[in-house]
Amino acid sequence: VYRQRGQSRAYSAMGVLMAVRVALLALICAQGAGAFSAPRSSLISRARPLTAVSAGFGKSTGSEAKTAKGKLNAKKQWDRFVDLSKDGGGTAEVAVRKDAESEWKPIGRVCAVAELPAAAAAARQRALIEEHAKRIYLALLAEVGKAPLQVGVRVADGFELVGKEDRALVSSEQLGFEGLPDPRTGYYCHYDNGRLQSSDSAKADKPIETAPSTAAKVV
Repeated sequence: VYRQRGQSRAYSAMGVLMAVRVALLALICAQGAGAFSAPRSSLISRARPLTAVSAGFGKSTGSEAKTAKGKLNAKKQWDRFVDLSKDGGGTAEVAVRKDAESEWKPIGRVCAVAELPAAAAAARQRALIEEHAKRIYLALLAEVGKAPLQVGVRVADGFELVGKEDRALVSSEQLGFEGLPDPRTGYYCHYDNGRLQSSDSAKADKPIETAPSTAAKVV
């Protein structure tokens, strides 16, 4: 009997000891997992893309920063407009409308090298022009939704419709687009010490060729 009681007490002590060992092992594992998870979270936070504010184009997001293949970048085309204008490139006013029964709505200007017609410059940058038009004219956006707009270039007696035949495979570096300033979104706005300045779009344009031309450089 005494021997059985001694064995029972020994088994109980061993059980307690095992329980203590399991608890200590679980605590060590938990602390180790916490020690390794902290640096991982800090690395992930550092890897997140930073958002930046582009002058004249408001705050850019991750999705906006990625330009689809073949799609022109609005900021780059605005910079090219400025550079080409300084180098003597001709400019022409562009406008949009819903259909032939609607009035033309001015939306900005295109600029191109001397041998490139205005219609080709507008056709090549049509997506940027339509996109900005729907940004500026919210009522027009409500009417047409995702449907395409008609684009026209300034001629002597008004605006001339830009057709699919006017589009040429020209380099985006040969042309540019400057839209009307939109203070609501910051697009195409000029600031001086935080104050919105008047746009250069009000200045007189140096006309560029509006007749079809085959002199455009093909890339």
